[in-house]
Amino acid sequence: MKININPVLRKEAKTTVRTWRIGVLIAIYVGVLSSVAVITFGTFLKNMAYGGARYEELPTLYMAIESLQLVLILFIVPSLSASAISGERERQTLDILLSTKMSPLSIVTGKLVASLSKVVLLIISTIPVFSLVFLFGGVSVMHIFQITIFYLVTALYVGSISIFISTFFKSSRVSNVVVYAVGLFLTLGTLFITFIYFQYINLKYISIGQSTLQNFSAPFYLYLNPLWGYISLVSNQIGSGGGIPGIRTVSQYANTWIINCIVEVIMSVILIFLSAWKLNPIKRYNKKRMSKI
Repeated sequence: MKININPVLRKEAKTTVRTWRIGVLIAIYVGVLSSVAVITFGTFLKNMAYGGARYEELPTLYMAIESLQLVLILFIVPSLSASAISGERERQTLDILLSTKMSPLSIVTGKLVASLSKVVLLIISTIPVFSLVFLFGGVSVMHIFQITIFYLVTALYVGSISIFISTFFKSSRVSNVVVYAVGLFLTLGTLFITFIYFQYINLKYISIGQSTLQNFSAPFYLYLNPLWGYISLVSNQIGSGGGIPGIRTVSQYANTWIINCIVEVIMSVILIFLSAWKLNPIKRYNKKRMSKI
């Protein structure tokens, strides 16, 4: 039985396999994570030798690895996806691609899956690094499964944003800058706005003698922030995050990170369809025709 593979995905896969860059990327990626894991694990063993075993510090190793991996994903996915469409415009091959039998949706999904396939390969290659935490316990297989699912959803979400922004620009450099700017706002910007909002609520309720945490609820826009879901997930797994304003309130609900993943998947689907609509040559033809009239 013949399996029909997206032509764009097939072409991108062949191009990726033939180059040495993917091997170097995996080596550097795993090397960075392994270095952090070895340093953290070595520090734990050193402290255990001189001051006795403190197994409550083991989650620090797990959190250090998963935090670094999330940061790397947030940086790598845009670099792989931001030039997907704008790069075709630079090479003047986008119109040729649109003139084929492939629909704009197939082109967008092919580009997105091709970019995400590299990220999936990176995530899978780092699973053995997480096995270090199983030496002394403290982290279960379910924890690894949950964080892996979260990584995949986050990669899909960030990749969809990158593809969508890429459809608006003719230069890969411009699209990369805009993608990273949007990503910076979605992650750190929304947390900063929430911090300011929390301070306002804090002053408001302290003046009347009420508890701030009881009256603080997470703004809806935080569910668009991957870091918010990550903080919730880590808080549920190892019980950290109590020092950040509002985290204690969110950590009371076990499904916060799941809601974050659902929102990101819905937004990813919307962005994919909007990207296909933006690329639709019929839409552009009708727009030019109406402007002439």
